[in-house]
Amino acid sequence: MTPRAHAVLGEPLALPANASRAQAAAAPRSALPAGVQMVERASGDGGWIREYVSPQGIVFAVSWNTRFKPRLDTLLGRYQAGYAAAASQALARPGRAAVQRQATLRADDLVVQSSGFLNTFHGRAWAPSLVPAGFDAATLR
Repeated sequence: MTPRAHAVLGEPLALPANASRAQAAAAPRSALPAGVQMVERASGDGGWIREYVSPQGIVFAVSWNTRFKPRLDTLLGRYQAGYAAAASQALARPGRAAVQRQATLRADDLVVQSSGFLNTFHGRAWAPSLVPAGFDAATLR
């Protein structure tokens, strides 16, 4: 299996072949609860994607700040189907604008907040059931 170069929500942390878990844990981060790690990776377009990893090594949240809309189908992994269904329902609501600069979508076990305009896209996504005790999703940056 080829290691992923990005986070996948709900899956184990995937490190590049030339990185160790200790190097990943040393990434700059704000105060996090014990055992929670934040790993930041370059997005390839001058931006970044951050992975928030539980003490068990599972990615429970991701955030991004990129020039181009990120591949949410890739970042969300098994949660993509729920996201797509919630997005379709949101767009089908009467009076709902088809194009928004900011959106918050909630599915069964997924919250996605995103915004974007021209060459700036940022957002965050997390699976509430995977968020470790003591971690506040509002602190995702």
